[in-house]
Amino acid sequence: MKPVRHQIITDDGSSTLRIEDLKETYHSRHGAVVESKFVYINKGFEYWLEKSPAKICRIMELGYGTGLMAYLTFLSSQNQKVASEYVSLEAFPLSDTEMEGLNYIQFFDKEKSLLSFNDFTILPWEKQHSVSSFFYLTKKEVKFENFVTSSKFDLIFYDAFGAHAQPELWSEECMLKCYNLLNDGGVWVSYCAKGSVRRGLEKAGFEVTRLPGPPGKREMLRAIKL
Repeated sequence: MKPVRHQIITDDGSSTLRIEDLKETYHSRHGAVVESKFVYINKGFEYWLEKSPAKICRIMELGYGTGLMAYLTFLSSQNQKVASEYVSLEAFPLSDTEMEGLNYIQFFDKEKSLLSFNDFTILPWEKQHSVSSFFYLTKKEVKFENFVTSSKFDLIFYDAFGAHAQPELWSEECMLKCYNLLNDGGVWVSYCAKGSVRRGLEKAGFEVTRLPGPPGKREMLRAIKL
């Protein structure tokens, strides 16, 4: 059964969705765009670019959600002139009506992008799209526990709902699965700073660092596969 969602406006003026049954929002109320840029672009993608000599970054995102993180990574790949292969998993994709109600397009300068946010979001699921010469997107409707691939990734954006809402996605088993999905030296990053998650990452073999969090959150986690 698909969850019932309604739109709210966050503190930076960007929209997100809330699921009342889970008491969860897709992004921080302190700013959907601000949080996504801080956690996943600044502390994830840009960090990987600084430390890696590779010419292509293979990214897995858990939780396509509104498509905001995928689009921000597309824009960053364009700006940095670094190729990215982006695979995003989503158990319950938003409807066309829900996507159309989001206001993200006003936050991005269409003239500087090859594809507007609205055009980006209507790309079909279950196939790879060459969005530009620097960005390749695959959206998959699948639960993380059912996701099987022979591919390895350089970067994981782990954006499941909080552990109180989806405890199964923060288990030691899921942290070990993330470890096995990454190349050596690969990076796992999340808004989450929960102690049990940090310990699960360490048990899987990661080197874990607590970082200052985005607005409204004291800390976040980044982990490196040794």
